Amino acid sequence: MLNKIILERIGKLSGKIGIYYKDLNSGYSFYEGNAETFSAAGLSKLLLLIETLKQIDEGTMPADATHVLKKQDKVPSIGALSSLHEGIELTIEDLYRVMISVGDNTAFNILLEKVGIEPLNETLKNLGYEQSQIRRAFFDQSAIKKGIENTVSITELGDLFERIYLGQLISKKVSSSLLELLKNQQRDYIIPYHFSELVSVAHQMGEDDGLRHDCGIVFCKNPFIICMCSEEVDVRAVQDIMRDIAMICMHYSNKVN
Repeated sequence: MLNKIILERIGKLSGKIGIYYKDLNSGYSFYEGNAETFSAAGLSKLLLLIETLKQIDEGTMPADATHVLKKQDKVPSIGALSSLHEGIELTIEDLYRVMISVGDNTAFNILLEKVGIEPLNETLKNLGYEQSQIRRAFFDQSAIKKGIENTVSITELGDLFERIYLGQLISKKVSSSLLELLKNQQRDYIIPYHFSELVSVAHQMGEDDGLRHDCGIVFCKNPFIICMCSEEVDVRAVQDIMRDIAMICMHYSNKVN
């Protein structure tokens, strides 16, 4: 079976790893790995995007509301906004689009302040997700020193992507918007690495020292969900493993049904 082939490819990798797969036609699914919950890293952006689109859908957050970029907004690492000049006017839509397409960390922090941690986590709880939670902004050194972390459950993420695929996450409109945004993800070096020109993939990544995640939907002949999370790993080794696993799943899915 597919899960046995994947276990063989994981081999003796040191660290935490989890793989979730679901065939969206047959319903065949499995989870393999040694951990269920992981530090969220960039997957936090997916959770925030859901709450942002929910508030827009409900009319409590106008997509064209604006934010003037300030020096204190800017945080390091991934994204474009930290390179832009102060005083530039950005809409909520600008913020969530760059947060997803190029993984902008500054956009995440600005949106999190506007959306609110409590409403976001309440939405996750109402969806039935107990382990996937946002507890802090990026680069919040005080919270980091206290060991406060954003977390995700790999099986909850699998359910989340299935609801998006079915048009049942928050609303059909929100689910459709999520698919459009996640298909425009520009960091394509894990799941779509071997087949980015062949099929579309709606996915979100997470990366940090010793950590790599990539979770999403592969829209091949027989579409499937693949969620891969890892922590405390050799990232070069795990990226090669994850790329191969995505391709193994692609071959398997195209052979069945």
